[in-house]
Amino acid sequence: MVIKTKFMTRNDCYTANRKITPGGIMIHSTAVPGVMAAEWFSRWNKSYKAGEINRQVCVHAFVDDKEVWQYLPWNHRGWHAGGSANNTHIGFEICEPAGFSYKSGSVMVGYNAAKQEDYFRKAWQNAVELCVMLCKKYGLNENDIICHSEGYKLGIASNHADVMHWFPRHGESMDTFRAAVKAGLAEKPETEMPAGDDKKYYRVQVGAFSSKANAESMLKKLKAAGFDGFIKYS
Repeated sequence: MVIKTKFMTRNDCYTANRKITPGGIMIHSTAVPGVMAAEWFSRWNKSYKAGEINRQVCVHAFVDDKEVWQYLPWNHRGWHAGGSANNTHIGFEICEPAGFSYKSGSVMVGYNAAKQEDYFRKAWQNAVELCVMLCKKYGLNENDIICHSEGYKLGIASNHADVMHWFPRHGESMDTFRAAVKAGLAEKPETEMPAGDDKKYYRVQVGAFSSKANAESMLKKLKAAGFDGFIKYS
């Protein structure tokens, strides 16, 4: 995961300078096909008060298949939930790929899940890794992560469908996302070599799979044989 930082200092949300103690993470998706994370800076780094933009909105970050762009400090009160979750939750948007359109709100028209699978998996993994990092930073766990539609059901966010209009098209849900974050939190960091140690070490990789199920099957066999291991998607 690559994180780049460029605060939206022109946005009224940033200049309001209200702080929060993060107690959760809310995941959104953009509903603007083909606009990637870096492109949102020029779209939203504007002042509503000055008449430069017609929305009062700002999230902490955008995530796509290549990188994460952070646009607000993590402890800054964002304008993303349309409810009280703004006071408690870090919010970030997962960018949606090009090649389809929207009709009647959250209905995706012409979305080909098979063609978009590679993009989805890479963006999903970046979102998981961002949540793992934020959980470690603020003492949270996977149960503190919700999406916008779940926030609405809890009465702390406005009525939006994301991300549950999208994730199921790839066989995923917020429950499987939280499970992926839980697994990420449980991973042991790679052993660091002592400072000044210039020795070379041999590392072993067992297989590369296009199917997540096949990768998980191999990992299970390795652990059954007494070897530790992990899955990395890249």
